Amino acid sequence: MGWKVIQDLIVPKSTGKTMRVNKGQVFRVIQHEGKQVVDLTFLNAHNYKEHFAAEYSAMLNSMQGTGGYYRLTRLYSKPPYENVMATVVDDKIGGGARGGERAGHFMMCHCSNRLLEHLGLPGTRTCSDNFADAFREIGLKQEDTYDETIFNVWMNSWLDEDGGMNFARPLAETGDYIDFLAEMDVIAVFSVCPDETSPCNDFKAKALRFQILEWKE
Repeated sequence: MGWKVIQDLIVPKSTGKTMRVNKGQVFRVIQHEGKQVVDLTFLNAHNYKEHFAAEYSAMLNSMQGTGGYYRLTRLYSKPPYENVMATVVDDKIGGGARGGERAGHFMMCHCSNRLLEHLGLPGTRTCSDNFADAFREIGLKQEDTYDETIFNVWMNSWLDEDGGMNFARPLAETGDYIDFLAEMDVIAVFSVCPDETSPCNDFKAKALRFQILEWKE
């Protein structure tokens, strides 16, 4: 009896993908080659209009004492749905053992063409490109989704007092993982971040490993 891996997938660097996770299953993201971030969101598998809302989840978790902008326990969908879509049930980094209150995650947007243009990097592949590819797998166009609200798993970022962004190398090491228990049938949509210009991926994009686990008697 225990959790058994029923799907095990290594996703190449700089790509986007979707995986269906049924209610009661666990979606696990694993550091496969070390210090790589993933931008993650969820859709209700039966209603693609119901979408994970990072900022809303951060606010509710803060009020409930279960997290905030650097860590989440309950992942809520956007209004008017406001359901718990998934619950973080195991998170070695988010527990704060490495990184204290910031905990090594961040709830914000993903990189896009306009953002990269502002950084002087036009034409560079972005997480927005990866999400566009991922959504096509389930017959969606990116403009029909609410994807600019993301759980930036292992993104070691924080805001200054003046609101400026800071980035540092991820706290996660090879073999670290985070587990999400699906509270409804969901589609996990994710981008294996392609950034090689900042500390976000320690200046080198890498593959990640994704698993779906199911409880077996």
